[in-house]
Amino acid sequence: MPAVNRRKFIQNSAVTVAAFAQVSQFTLLAGQQPAASTVAGNTIAGKDARLIVHVAEPPVLETPPALLAGHQITPASLFFVRNCQPTPEASGADPLAAWQVEIAGLINRPQSFTGKVLRALPKQEVEMVVQCSGNGRALFSEAAETEGSQWLRGGMANVRFGGARLSDVLNHLGVKPDPKAKYLAAEGRDNPQPGKADFEHSLPLDEVLEKSLLVWELNGEPLTPVHGGPLRLVTPGFYGTMHVKWIGRLRFEDHETTNDYQVTSYRIPREVLKPGTKFETNLENSEPHWRMRLKSVVLTPAPGERVPAGRVKLHGVAFNDGEARIDSVLISADRGVTWQQARLDVPESPYAWYQWQAALELPHGEHEVWARAVDALGRTQPLDGSIFWNPKGYTWNGVEKIKLAVV
Repeated sequence: MPAVNRRKFIQNSAVTVAAFAQVSQFTLLAGQQPAASTVAGNTIAGKDARLIVHVAEPPVLETPPALLAGHQITPASLFFVRNCQPTPEASGADPLAAWQVEIAGLINRPQSFTGKVLRALPKQEVEMVVQCSGNGRALFSEAAETEGSQWLRGGMANVRFGGARLSDVLNHLGVKPDPKAKYLAAEGRDNPQPGKADFEHSLPLDEVLEKSLLVWELNGEPLTPVHGGPLRLVTPGFYGTMHVKWIGRLRFEDHETTNDYQVTSYRIPREVLKPGTKFETNLENSEPHWRMRLKSVVLTPAPGERVPAGRVKLHGVAFNDGEARIDSVLISADRGVTWQQARLDVPESPYAWYQWQAALELPHGEHEVWARAVDALGRTQPLDGSIFWNPKGYTWNGVEKIKLAVV
């Protein structure tokens, strides 16, 4: 797709004001102001202090969406964090060079290689959305309680990863998957907590061979341990949990792994559930978190923000799994009776987010603004996002609904 010139949507001062409004919303939901010891910058070096700490260890940090406005590429300081296990530490002056990865399973030549091998291969870059599959869980909880950290909208980022295509790595090493192999099981070299399984996921092999990269750079800098460094497997268009961090082993298999993180923790029901229904997942009755659902998010104004009457500007982002272009983002101020199109900025990468902006004439009073994306496959967002309610609050993609106080 052709590149376009992108404009900054808002001035830094406006970003800061809106960001603090969203921080206030987070802290009100938590029932208290975070203590100094839970400030993001104190939890992880280099993180913006305005990130919201859901859990200190293993770290779970959310970005107030207004902080993402004005950035096509999300700075590392604003990149959300979701780790299921404590962060392992790589050693040495050049952690990538010494990092070891094993390749096993249904292949012709099982072997191991170090990160040093990767630097000899053509380096590729991909701009892509990374989104926690729990992003929006708190919105599901409006219909019925859900388990886990109550993410609002800030478990997402748009970053540029640099690394080598997995297919190039395999070709370089002379590795050929057996025709029986249908999945790649990716294991992270994390530090499992007591009573917890090691972290791994299965991914569809055909898409892995087409899309996946082993990456060691984030926005042109070495990938830090908290984001999976020195080496991470990423598959553009998939939910963040599938971008396995600290990759240590790749297994080619004819079945999905039965690891807890694949069977229990990161799946959504195939059937529609009534909110509040109990549900135990297995490989047959549910789907893994592979391709991301189409979504639009309002970055500014913040929910509940007070804005002057008249022409109210909205800024946001939209994204999907990269399989089709996003054709439009529609905005409504009358609960879907009428819609107007937002202006879209088309990114160079199909896996990146589209920035959008719109303006509405709003009189004094309380208003609810809706935003809904539509892509070239005709996919859109459900008017009632709770239709996909599930006990763990995964993969929210309901129409964005933001209440504003117009004064």
